[in-house]
Amino acid sequence: MIRLQVSLSSQWSNILRLGVAICLVGASFAVGAKECSRIIATGNAEYPPILYRNANHPGFLTGISVDLLREAVTPLGQELVVRDRGSWARAQYEAESGAVDMLAGAFMTEPRKAYMDYIEPAFMQIPSVIWVRQGETFNYQQWSDLQGRRGGTLINNSFGEDFDRYAREHLAIEEVGSIETAFAKLEMGRTDYVIYELYQALPLLEQADFKGKFEPLSKPVSIENLYFTVSKKSECNSPAWRQQLSEQVQKLVEQQRPASMLSDYSWM
Repeated sequence: MIRLQVSLSSQWSNILRLGVAICLVGASFAVGAKECSRIIATGNAEYPPILYRNANHPGFLTGISVDLLREAVTPLGQELVVRDRGSWARAQYEAESGAVDMLAGAFMTEPRKAYMDYIEPAFMQIPSVIWVRQGETFNYQQWSDLQGRRGGTLINNSFGEDFDRYAREHLAIEEVGSIETAFAKLEMGRTDYVIYELYQALPLLEQADFKGKFEPLSKPVSIENLYFTVSKKSECNSPAWRQQLSEQVQKLVEQQRPASMLSDYSWM
């Protein structure tokens, strides 16, 4: 009888251990789910109307990409918070380090693919153009027409792999910390042109300090796809979740939500 009690006691002990183990596993899944119930994103804070600082909520970003990304993640049961991390270079560093889960808009480049997964399809196409002082246009048909001129742009900005490579090898383009600084240098004659995205520059150049001082050349330097990206170090990043997010973005693109949002801006 004593042996039987010992045996039963041992059996219950094993069952108890198994139950505790299951509870711990369950708890770990619960923690993971809790951690991924909120997506922390950031991006280029000087990128209106796609992405820009929220005047009503300092420290956060707003814009078309924020609205689109929120529409994509909400059906997945996740809350989206898009924070202002300062410069575009800092935003990319935070995605690389895993300090944030996502970038709310980035062009595809090989260096970025090393630390981020891209959510396809792209949610928007962005033309990048040459901006010059008003009345000082020049003939631009191909990249080589920029040789011998001094250019400026935002630090760590990309205009496509091919152009980036050509610019490094053949052009003199100064990278600065803010796009306002780039245009200020153009106004003072310290550069001959600024390369920047068409949609993003238009609202900036409507501000009093820049209004009527610059104009774009008609031919774009490039037209690049803009994607949502996920940090490879994000705890929310998994193939299944990326697939679900991709399907949601596909629906929004098919519904032409990005185009309808863009057309809402009065300067278009």
